[in-house]
Amino acid sequence: MVRAAVVASVAALIKALGADIRVLVALWRDSRARSREVRAFDTTKDMNEHMLRDIGAHDRLIALAAARQDADHRRRISVQLLAPLLVVALTATAVLGAAGEATDSRPMSKAAAESQLVGVFTGQYVDGVPVYRLPAVRVVTSRKAERAKLEREEQFMRGQQAREKAAAKNPA
Repeated sequence: MVRAAVVASVAALIKALGADIRVLVALWRDSRARSREVRAFDTTKDMNEHMLRDIGAHDRLIALAAARQDADHRRRISVQLLAPLLVVALTATAVLGAAGEATDSRPMSKAAAESQLVGVFTGQYVDGVPVYRLPAVRVVTSRKAERAKLEREEQFMRGQQAREKAAAKNPA
């Protein structure tokens, strides 16, 4: 009795596995067919739908070629529309920047404007060369950079002092 139950369960397992194996084989065949279609499509990617229809290609390949052609067309249209908008935006930025520089809030005399561009002769000569007064130059720096520079100089001085002490203790 037990033996008959075991045989029946093994038979049911084999039957179930047989069905599963058939499903796996069918899935494998479908994946291979899709791979072949992809490779076939890659060879026809440079052909349009009319050429594919002339050579008798599958309807799916023709539809994919048409969809690809439509996507390329939409992409070209968006670039063609955005390029003039970009030119207009850049031109407006340049014009507004120049207008902002031209309408400076500080009134300036002609002499003050010239003094910003060139040096002013002081009337003195040094070694036969005229001396000019140049406009002020603003220098902006980071305190972090200055601190780092001071620390490097301090380390250099400490190292130099340590070497001098060592040389004084051990005369060669």
